[in-house]
Amino acid sequence: MRYRAENQLELFEFHDADLSFLGVDGDDLIVSAKHVNIHKNTAQNPSDYDMEIDCARLTFRGFRPLSYEPGRPWEIDQDGTLHPIGPQIVFSGQDAGVKFTEALHKRIWVYYFGAKDGGGYVMEGSAVDPYFTMELDFDGLIVEWDGYRKKAWYELHRQYGYDLTLETAQGEEQVEARVICHDEDTYYKGKLESAPTVTVGLTYGGKEFWGRGKEYLWVDAFADLQRQLPDGVRLKCCLSCRHGNMCPGGNVPNALFCTKDVVIEKKSDLRFYTEDHAERVKRARTYCDLCADFRPRSDEYYTCNDDPCR
Repeated sequence: MRYRAENQLELFEFHDADLSFLGVDGDDLIVSAKHVNIHKNTAQNPSDYDMEIDCARLTFRGFRPLSYEPGRPWEIDQDGTLHPIGPQIVFSGQDAGVKFTEALHKRIWVYYFGAKDGGGYVMEGSAVDPYFTMELDFDGLIVEWDGYRKKAWYELHRQYGYDLTLETAQGEEQVEARVICHDEDTYYKGKLESAPTVTVGLTYGGKEFWGRGKEYLWVDAFADLQRQLPDGVRLKCCLSCRHGNMCPGGNVPNALFCTKDVVIEKKSDLRFYTEDHAERVKRARTYCDLCADFRPRSDEYYTCNDDPCR
């Protein structure tokens, strides 16, 4: 195979991975794994994104099953405390190996796979049993694969939270803004939407408000959010401030540069403040940032910004 990693479990994310049995070679257990992600900027994946491997072959050298514990149903007592129902069952040694192999023949969905404190490894997932915990050890782990399917699911579907200030008739109010970005097609209200899509939401007055957009810079989503808000409620942040400028040479999402101490009359006036490294670091802001020098946008002042919030 084209790619190979040996004894580097820390390079991978197994959350939601799909494992199935391939075979046994002496003391080695061989498993097929789909939906495994590898971290960015590694020897095998030099890109700037975690990537989902097409299909990996896992070889557990010197595989040793330690314990296999099926999950138990839980119930809530009158005090609101959760209690497991039924006796705890733990299979050990070879019995654990049999249970694990049976599960692999049916396919396993992995929730977690990682090293344990004090040695050995633990895998949590579901298969024949709705939930199980498997403790195991091995002499070595070889992961091999030929290519990649796409960016990791958490790269394609990202969520962020920011503190945001609203200006209202009753004064300023602090809320949490949620930004959700989809870089692959998704369904919205039963209809398939082509990527990319961006939604920006907040809760005000006990009601949720959401803005939707398509631009990778998020600006049209913030503009739509402002349109959804009640009359007299305004976004008060660097994105709506006259001093919040985008880089004239090309911007990235959620990036602005504050020029409250200089006069900007045209795009070229920004070049030094957005190209010089020290100036960029000093002036870097995000859309939802706010300071005491906030000034609302107006046509009397030039701002290199798509101006969504007026």
